Amino acid sequence: MDYRQAVSFLISHFPQYQKIGIEGYKPYPHRMQSLANWLDKPQEKYPCIHIAGTNGKGSVAHMLASVLQQAGLRTGLYTSPHLLDFRERIKVNGQMIPGEDVVSFIERFKTERMDNLKEELPSFFDMTTAMAFRYFADSKTDIAVIETGLGGRLDSTNILTERSVLLSVITNIGLDHCDLLGDTIEKIAGEKAGIIKKEVPLVVGEYDSEAFPVLAQKARDLGAPLYKAFERPFEDYCLEGNTLYQQKNLRTSLCALDVLRAASPVYASLLTREVIAGGLERFETMTGLHGRWERLGERPSVIADTGHNAHGMQYLKDQLAKESYRKLFFVFGVVQGKDLAQIAPLLPRNAYYFFTQASIPRALPHRQLSDWGKALGFQGEEVTTVKEAFEKAFKAASAEDLILVGGSTFTVADLMENFFCREEK
Repeated sequence: MDYRQAVSFLISHFPQYQKIGIEGYKPYPHRMQSLANWLDKPQEKYPCIHIAGTNGKGSVAHMLASVLQQAGLRTGLYTSPHLLDFRERIKVNGQMIPGEDVVSFIERFKTERMDNLKEELPSFFDMTTAMAFRYFADSKTDIAVIETGLGGRLDSTNILTERSVLLSVITNIGLDHCDLLGDTIEKIAGEKAGIIKKEVPLVVGEYDSEAFPVLAQKARDLGAPLYKAFERPFEDYCLEGNTLYQQKNLRTSLCALDVLRAASPVYASLLTREVIAGGLERFETMTGLHGRWERLGERPSVIADTGHNAHGMQYLKDQLAKESYRKLFFVFGVVQGKDLAQIAPLLPRNAYYFFTQASIPRALPHRQLSDWGKALGFQGEEVTTVKEAFEKAFKAASAEDLILVGGSTFTVADLMENFFCREEK
C-alpha cells in the first residue's frame, strides 16, 4: 500500500461527514475511546490546547501553534478539513505528517483491527483523530493544539480530559450544522461547551448574549476559570496585514497565550512579547494556513475565502468593504443543508455570480443554487464545475476587477487544486 492507496482506503471504508453529510456523522464515545485504548491512550502523553467554535477555530489553532513553535516547543497541530492534501490535517512544527506514517497507521489498523471489530466501524474523523494523537505521541511533541471537528460534546477529539488539557478555547457561537447541534444559539452553545473540562481554564473569544450565559454556567459548574477575550485590550498587538476577520481571532489567541503565561512559569519564560509577536506575524507561513481571505492573484485580484455560514459570511462582507475594485465576480458554491436564508442578506448585491458546485457528493447542485440566487435577484449564471466557473470569471474580469471564490471549503479546494496547486512540503 502506498500513500494514495492509504488515503483512498480511508475515504472508501470510513464514512466522512465533510464529503457525504449527515450519513457520515457518528458521535464519538465508544468507537473513539476504543481506538485510543488500542493505541495506548496517546492523547494523554502530552499537554493540549483544545479549541471549539463555529468560526475562527482553525485560525486560532494556527496562531497558537505558530507562537508555540516560535518559542522553541515541538508543537503538534490537528485541524480539519484539508484543502488539497489529507496530511494538512496533522502537522508537527508546520510540517505535514509523512506519507509513510499515514500508510503504517492504516496498515496497522487493517492488520490488527479491521477484521476483528466487534463494534461499529469508526468514522473517517475518528480514524484521523486517532492517527493524529498517535503521531504526536510518537513525535515526542511538547504540546499539541487540537481543533474540534463538529460541535464539541460528542466530537471525536473530546476524549481529551483534564489530565492533558491545559486550556479550552471557544472562539464564538453561530448557527451552523443546526440539524446536528440544535436549532438555537443556546443549544449549539451547549454542544460546544462540552469541551470545557473540570478546573481547566476556558477562554471565550466573542460575546453573544444567548451563548455566553450557557458557556459561563458550564464553566461555573466545572470550576473552570473563565477568561473573556472580548474584554481585553490587545490593540498594541494588532499586527500589520491582519484582516478584520483575523483581528478577533488575534484577540482570542492573545488572551489564550496570556492565560498560559499566568498558569506556568515555564510558559511565562518562553512566551515573551517578542516570541508572541514573531509567531503571530508569520503564523500563516509557519503553519501552512490557507483559504482565509487568501489573496491568490493580482490584476485581476483573486481572493479565496472558506467562510461557509452566516457568521463567516459577515466577516467576508466586512472585509470586502475594505477592498477597491471596478467590478466583482463571485465564484459561489455551497454544500447541501446550509441555511441559505441566513446567508442571503450578507452576500454582495453588486457582484456577478457564477453559481457552481464543488466536486463532492454533498455539494448543492449548481442549478438549484442558481435558481435560488436568481429568484432573490442576484445576477449571474450557472456553471457545472468550479474550474469552469473560475475560467469564465477570469476571462470576463479586467485588471481592475476582483474575483472572489467561496461559499464552502470545497469550492476553495477545487480552485486551489486546478489553478493554485502548491508544492508539497
